[in-house]
Amino acid sequence: MAIAASSKELYELLDRTSPSKATFQTDGGSATMDFIIERKKVGYVIEDILGSVFKAGDGTGRLIRKLPAAHPYYDWLFASKINNIEGIRPIGRELGETYQKDTSLNYIYDFVTYEQYKVSVQFEPRPYLMINDTDLKGKQEQKKWYYNLAEDFVNFTDPKEYLRFVDVECEPAAEFLSSPQGQFRFKTSDDTPPGGPAPNGGSSVTNQNGGGINLLVVKRKIKFTWFFVPYEVIFAENVTSGFGKVNQYSFYGFPAGSLLLEGTEVKRYPPPEQSIKPDPVNAGPVAQKLCDITFVFNCLMQPEKDLSTKIPASTGFKKTYGHNLLPRAGELKYYYVEGDFNSRPVYESYPMERLFQVI
Repeated sequence: MAIAASSKELYELLDRTSPSKATFQTDGGSATMDFIIERKKVGYVIEDILGSVFKAGDGTGRLIRKLPAAHPYYDWLFASKINNIEGIRPIGRELGETYQKDTSLNYIYDFVTYEQYKVSVQFEPRPYLMINDTDLKGKQEQKKWYYNLAEDFVNFTDPKEYLRFVDVECEPAAEFLSSPQGQFRFKTSDDTPPGGPAPNGGSSVTNQNGGGINLLVVKRKIKFTWFFVPYEVIFAENVTSGFGKVNQYSFYGFPAGSLLLEGTEVKRYPPPEQSIKPDPVNAGPVAQKLCDITFVFNCLMQPEKDLSTKIPASTGFKKTYGHNLLPRAGELKYYYVEGDFNSRPVYESYPMERLFQVI
């Protein structure tokens, strides 16, 4: 997907043999191209080639992205690095103060300018999809966030930012799943206790009615990494509100209740072209930073054959699947459980779509 500004201003260097090269191997590939750009356009070249990102500021949490330039032939390769910018045909000297935004800093006093510049660009594959702002905005959706047992909710706009610049990793593993005793009770669709009445049955999760067991189950560690995002996202309430909760809606094909948000991992770095902006914490001036943020989920999905036929239907807030189910000994079927005194689910639910907003 070519970027109009870069494709119109960059001209590939012409020579008897091509200075542009490409190499490919079984685990990927890369390419380099040399371009010529006029001096008056050199100030825009970094953003036009490597892209940029800012929050939209319209309350939806969406981002405004300039996508990196795609290779004109190997269009699955995108610009990842400017290896070199080299002047051609000097035209004179200029004073640094003409271009320096803050003259109180220690800047270079004088430098040479050139008629044209040779720009060497490296292209590499990205592990995520590219979607431009216009196409993504057309996919926005209004959703509800149910936040308590009374099924109260607030409306929010889902900008669908997780459809681009997001990579998903999966690590299968086996883990012992236990049924804690004395804290929860089995809740069935017809309100009859599994296994019959107490003492051999009953609704409380105890050894007597089949609770308190350890069962080896298959779980998966799912990691969603959101790349090239404003660093302020890590301070956002919409991110911290999701910790320790399960997905309220089906997300990336994972059924509601199956994804438990355990935490985040963050890699912080400066953007290719840095600016000064208000700090998200104290509102003072700070150098702009970006990050790659990884949302780490514990995934539990029970096969249909392992589910009790008495699991009640989910509500907007209560999700009767995945992490809110516990196994019962004997029949080894999964039942929905909730708090013994407050009827709350083991894990509250949260719309994980809100994680991918920068508000």
